[in-house]
Amino acid sequence: MPTLPDAVARTEVERTVVTPEEVLTVDELVTRAEAALLRGDPAAALADFDRVSRAAPEDVVARGAILRAAEAAEAQADHLGAADRLEQLARRCPRTPEAREALVRLVRLRAFLDQWDRAGRAGESLLADYPDLGPVEQLVAHSGKALMLLQSNAIDAASYEVEKGRAIIDELGLDRAGRISPDAARLFFALGEVRRARAESIRFVPVPTDFAAVLERRCELLLDAQSAYSATMRAYDAHWSTMAGLRTGELYQSLHRALMEVPPPASADTQARRELFEGAMRLRYSILLEKALAMIDHTLAMTARTNEESAWVLRAEGARRELELATKRETETLDRLPYSRDELRAALESLARSAKP
Repeated sequence: MPTLPDAVARTEVERTVVTPEEVLTVDELVTRAEAALLRGDPAAALADFDRVSRAAPEDVVARGAILRAAEAAEAQADHLGAADRLEQLARRCPRTPEAREALVRLVRLRAFLDQWDRAGRAGESLLADYPDLGPVEQLVAHSGKALMLLQSNAIDAASYEVEKGRAIIDELGLDRAGRISPDAARLFFALGEVRRARAESIRFVPVPTDFAAVLERRCELLLDAQSAYSATMRAYDAHWSTMAGLRTGELYQSLHRALMEVPPPASADTQARRELFEGAMRLRYSILLEKALAMIDHTLAMTARTNEESAWVLRAEGARRELELATKRETETLDRLPYSRDELRAALESLARSAKP
């Protein structure tokens, strides 16, 4: 077989991307895309980075282009497009440095998009494929797994992931006074969700024999959940603050709803006594609706200042309408009862005295 003479130079042809409009090398496309990002034109950058990524998806240059394409998509508020690109990179090029970065960013984006199951799966991949994860990467992974488990109501398993994340926060001092990172905020939100689920699992029907102790336990869990949601807000991130604010309002609304299900005691054996019991309960616990409404109002005021527009804002607006109707119904119900507010307060004081040993 004839061979090439030694004097013949061997030339490596650069990869070229051909479109109906132009012919450019991969390096030229990358350079143009980076320049577009610098001048604030993410749409042009995204188009070029996507062309590079399609040229040879498994190539190191193309993997970097996918990461940059995801950044360009995020710059246009296309969070779903960014997440889909990162997920594709992690799936097609596993156990590469670029896939590792993609998975970290993917947990953050999927959680932001309320796609908790996919956030958790990205977190699982991080923990399984990269045993040398740094502490912040581990924190991201555990927060994603916790949200995924919460979505499937696996509260104890979610709590385990949360505690793994809290250990990292404590070790790194990420919970010191002042502003916290969005990664820590995500973990604290998951902690609030764990505590909220445990609080709302405590019911008052059938009425427990130790009603006061059971109510106290639920209130303790409510306050613990509120504390976690308050920590979430220390990231000064409008999205997570909206979520935490809504959940805090729902804590009080849910407790009110549960208490209103409590039936009259056996001693309320006449219509008048049953109405007295109902009125006393409604008067005593109407404060819960007031607290819920105040928290939702505060949250919506924050979203207006920050121009937050996520689905959580719509949920908060719906919760506000529901609370306004509930407050109106409470007032109307109390007005229909044959007792004044003073008579109901006197009945409450009598009940409190009789409950003392």
